Amino acid sequence: MSIRKTPVLIVGGGPIGLALAAELGFQGVTCELIEQGDGVVKTPKMNEVNTRSMEFCRRWGIADRVLDTPFPADWPKDVVFVTSLSGYELGRVVRPPRRIRASEHSPESTQTCSQHWFDPILQRFARSFPSVTLRYHTKLESFEETPTSVVAHLVDTETGAREDVEARYLCGCDGAGSTVRRGLGVALEGKGMLGHAVNMFFRAPDLIARCGKEPGTFFLTVDPGGVWANLRIIDPVNVLWRLMVNEAPADITPETVDKEAYLQRALGTDIAVEWVDVNVWRRQSVVAAHYGNGPVFLLGDAVHQVSPTGALGMNTGLGDAVDLGWKLAAVLSGWGGPKLLASYDAERRPVGARAVRMATSFHAMQSEYGGLATIAQPGAAGDASRREIGAALVNRLGAEFRTMGLQLGYRYDNSAIDISDGTEAPPDDPETYHPTARPGARAPHWWIKDNQSTLDLFAHGFTLLRFADAPLGDALQHAADARRIPLTTIAIDSAEALALYGSKLVLVRPDGHVAWRGDALPADIPALLDTVSGKAG
Repeated sequence: MSIRKTPVLIVGGGPIGLALAAELGFQGVTCELIEQGDGVVKTPKMNEVNTRSMEFCRRWGIADRVLDTPFPADWPKDVVFVTSLSGYELGRVVRPPRRIRASEHSPESTQTCSQHWFDPILQRFARSFPSVTLRYHTKLESFEETPTSVVAHLVDTETGAREDVEARYLCGCDGAGSTVRRGLGVALEGKGMLGHAVNMFFRAPDLIARCGKEPGTFFLTVDPGGVWANLRIIDPVNVLWRLMVNEAPADITPETVDKEAYLQRALGTDIAVEWVDVNVWRRQSVVAAHYGNGPVFLLGDAVHQVSPTGALGMNTGLGDAVDLGWKLAAVLSGWGGPKLLASYDAERRPVGARAVRMATSFHAMQSEYGGLATIAQPGAAGDASRREIGAALVNRLGAEFRTMGLQLGYRYDNSAIDISDGTEAPPDDPETYHPTARPGARAPHWWIKDNQSTLDLFAHGFTLLRFADAPLGDALQHAADARRIPLTTIAIDSAEALALYGSKLVLVRPDGHVAWRGDALPADIPALLDTVSGKAG
């Protein structure tokens, strides 16, 4: 019996699988995505597309679609600490509304775009490429490797029909319980389960005004027991809210959740709401021991499971998809060497471990606050206590919402496909981003002209940036052409941009990370190209 073949089979149709399919389609690669469900998101697991993820969306040309979601452009993204929604406001982390698109270090900024909006955007984008096929109600039962490929055994969840598909590469984007990861026997490492939590979704018109608060997006409830829950407005237009309880009994189920009691404690008053959904989940702190093996790769929650504190889960997974996607495209196109795919684990696993570590730290900080008996005390003494507690909350726990360094500052310092220039690495500061064009780092944003950033130059191949009086780079272009390595040279005449990038010549990868820099081309240009294309050694 003949087996249908595809270059890349993606398992899992959440945002990470869709992002990988989109990146492969963007690069002209034929791929197939399978998802055992119907692809419809009823209640979202993620709500923010952070700055780096927005840069990826800009690179794909879909940032405007994310900006065009129903969340009001002028609604503040403020994070507010309250004793309850109708109680005292303790402090506020002010964040700009969605209409303020750019930030200091990026042409984009974090946007509120919950999963029930974001997934369909990715679906439509992936489907826009004739090389991409999305198949729903299709489950991976098992797989086996051959010397040159992977054979996946699939079943249609509606009809029961079975099919085998041979793929050159198999990519597991199938979540925390990943069938692909289990099939590889890859272990998860770290603290493990941090506890059980509950999400409750409901509709309540004018809830903020009824509770006497100024608009915000994220309300952390702090009472004498500490920081115990948060309320997030997901859709101000359709008044959809989520109440998340941080710690719940281990034996709790959606049926035994006392929704009304939790809601009354969070609101500080009795208000009737329309309940939409309840789910119980486990808060994890783990990273996979390996991000794949041979022709099988793992991405997203299959390899890093983080506390949602810091909004690092989906956003870290999007970075996985872009990193692996351009490398698969390069290998399948014939110009990428074996070390290119090997670099996926070496580059992305430290980033995943960093995200897990920081998210766990943010969660631990929330757990430190307890025994706040004076927080609800009336009068001058209570007011003074609340001011002190509120300032501490904004300063300490507010760091969870000031993460530009985390979002933009991750680097591939020891990657085998980047060439170190021997310069000292800047601090890895979660809150503050330190721009650098040091090899392995994200190439810094600089406005070339109105609405065109340097980041807009990096997409389908390597880009050589020439600053000031740098040599033309013709020798590099000729050598790249001979190897069929896509390379474009861009001249930028700006002393400020040169100072930002630190060298007159900077070679940038398709994913926007710097591969090499110097003031003149190296003597051994073939060695440079063999390294950055993964063919060296």
